Amino acid sequence: MKKLGRRSWQVKSVIAVLGLLSALLFTPSIANAQAMKFLSGAAAESQVSRLSDAQVRELLLQRLQEKDAVSNTEEESFNPAMFAYRLQRDMGALAEELDGIFKSVSELHMVFPRAWRQFSADREEGGLVWFFAALAISMGLAGVVEFLAWRKVWSTPIFAKDHVSASVAMSQGLRTKAARLGLMFLVRIALLAIFLAVATAIFLLFFDEGSKDRIAFFFYLSAVGIFRLVHGMSRAFYAPRFPSLRLPSFSDADAVILHRTSMITVGFGAFGYFTCALFGTLGVNGEVHELFLILVGSSTIVLWIYSTLSGRRAISADITAVGSEAGKTRTVFAEMWPWIFAIVLVVLWVFLVLTELLRDFVPYGAALFTIAMLAVLPSFDALLQRETVRQQDADETVNSAIARGSRLILLLFALISLSAAWRINPFAMSGDGIGAKASGAALQITLTLLIAYVIWQTVQIFIDRRIAEEDAEAAEKGADLGEMEIGGEGLSRMRTLLPLLRKTVQITLGVIVIMITLAELGVEIGPILAGAGVIGLAIGFGSQALIRDIVSGAFFLIDDAFRLGEYIDVGEVKGSVEKMSVRSLRLRHHRGAVHTVPFGEVKTLTNYSRDWAIMKLKFRVKFDADVRKVKKIFKKIGQELLEHEEIGEDFIQPFKSQGVLEVDDYGLIVRAKFMCKPGKQFMIRKEAYIMVQNAFAENGIEFARPEVKVVVDDEDDVPVNKATVKAAGAAAHTATQQTKEVAAE
Repeated sequence: MKKLGRRSWQVKSVIAVLGLLSALLFTPSIANAQAMKFLSGAAAESQVSRLSDAQVRELLLQRLQEKDAVSNTEEESFNPAMFAYRLQRDMGALAEELDGIFKSVSELHMVFPRAWRQFSADREEGGLVWFFAALAISMGLAGVVEFLAWRKVWSTPIFAKDHVSASVAMSQGLRTKAARLGLMFLVRIALLAIFLAVATAIFLLFFDEGSKDRIAFFFYLSAVGIFRLVHGMSRAFYAPRFPSLRLPSFSDADAVILHRTSMITVGFGAFGYFTCALFGTLGVNGEVHELFLILVGSSTIVLWIYSTLSGRRAISADITAVGSEAGKTRTVFAEMWPWIFAIVLVVLWVFLVLTELLRDFVPYGAALFTIAMLAVLPSFDALLQRETVRQQDADETVNSAIARGSRLILLLFALISLSAAWRINPFAMSGDGIGAKASGAALQITLTLLIAYVIWQTVQIFIDRRIAEEDAEAAEKGADLGEMEIGGEGLSRMRTLLPLLRKTVQITLGVIVIMITLAELGVEIGPILAGAGVIGLAIGFGSQALIRDIVSGAFFLIDDAFRLGEYIDVGEVKGSVEKMSVRSLRLRHHRGAVHTVPFGEVKTLTNYSRDWAIMKLKFRVKFDADVRKVKKIFKKIGQELLEHEEIGEDFIQPFKSQGVLEVDDYGLIVRAKFMCKPGKQFMIRKEAYIMVQNAFAENGIEFARPEVKVVVDDEDDVPVNKATVKAAGAAAHTATQQTKEVAAE
């Protein structure tokens, strides 16, 4: 024993740190140092006997008011001396408690014999056997009744359907799976209630022999009930027998292993705890009882840590399986979470041990609720994320936004639940209503943020999906904004306005949320709105150009003057509309240059990409060419172009002849034209030139070329006149220019 005592003093160095933690967490209210001091002895009796009843009541009320005032003052103020005193006191108490617990190690092996002797004392011969038989008979008959009820319920059509066609639920949504699992869990709870009621009734009616038997029966019946309750929750969460209804993304083997290890941990903890409680009622108290309780709790924590770390790969995979590529933050969190949870288990257990040693009240329920909440919270968050992705893929915009908002609701629910479990009221700042006002304001702000978040997510998902649909439709039509031809077809009007609508909704929601938040915080928003109006008016006078740009842009969009991707000419610059804001638009020239044009600077806007485009082609043939034959050739080419597999569908009017346009010095100029979709005229023109060239060659029709003839005298001795050479060069230059102009037209 002396060695054990010396060992306990060695432990006190570690206890000092734990004592510091306990003093910070468990310091009670300070006793009133200036409280009313009553006189004692004969002097007190002599003085009190001289007072009347009214004077005694007045004196008592005065002393009580002084005590309350001093107590409130000390609670509101921080006294370093009292804090140091409490810290030293708690460290000393903790050292004494642990020293006594370590000394009781030698008595640990006597716990079960002592409890057995106490439990079997004062009984008739065979009384102990009769108790265990009664316990077995009560629970056995209750189990039979529950089994019969289970067969009756499970044979109903709804549960038969679940058993026979549960695989259909694999393609169903979260709400359907949760509803089925919830219904099955409620049925298990009802069956558990039947079991507990029948077992209790049988024992009390036929086998109740005394208080010790009654206490032992209800303790172990409670352990069975807790185990069965958690078992039902675990089966609903892991669904080891119904993989198609399983909410987390565990494999069948992982779900079975995690379910079994969790049940082993819960079973050991429940029966071990109620065994400790039973030993306490049987007279096994003191340090040895606390040591036994600490050992049971420590073993339970070790089992829980083993269950978590052995299944850490499955837990991490479930957290990262969110229906899309998980981000780096989620991946790192998923890998660390099992270890973090194990550390939390250890910290909570140390917390409970310190509470057990220093205080009478131990928050076992709050600790267990915290552990259960932390165990399932990441999985439920990943589940809601997967549901969000699934709803997006199914084009369920509102449901996807609700699923995203549900993640925030889940977080708020966890915080509120944990605060309630630990009896934490962060808004109870005083008794004059400030706490209630702060609580109401916080609730209103939270609801506002939640509603705004859901609305924003709904709008964002809807707009993003419509943009993706519009882009996909444009891609199917062959629109390629990367290669912007002059007059290329642009995107739809909806696709043009959606980005501006998204920005408008975002700004509007932001302003509304800020205004509501300020109003809930007690700020008068009326003067703010009035001041904002005055400031806006001043800005409007000072920046008329900005207001002009915004207003002009709004009217251009209302008139549908242009859209994204369309090729426009605004006077000095032209190009395809690449981007627009509330005050300007950005044009990409077909050679790559980018122009930013304020809306207010646009006086005239020419759109080359709206509805249709007409292309006119000119060809010069010789004077002796058969014009009617040329017309027939153009008609045949037009028919072939309509049947072309790549460009045939782009025609609005076919390629056809317009006859002889004019006659110049070198031949006849015939013209053809066609109407097509905007931006497709250049590809069609290329094919038309090739087909016309081949058709003319096949039919013996030659293109007329400008020619310059220079006649030189045959006599060698006659010198060439320089003026003649100059005139011939000028004529050749003129002919070349005419050829270029025809080609350009």
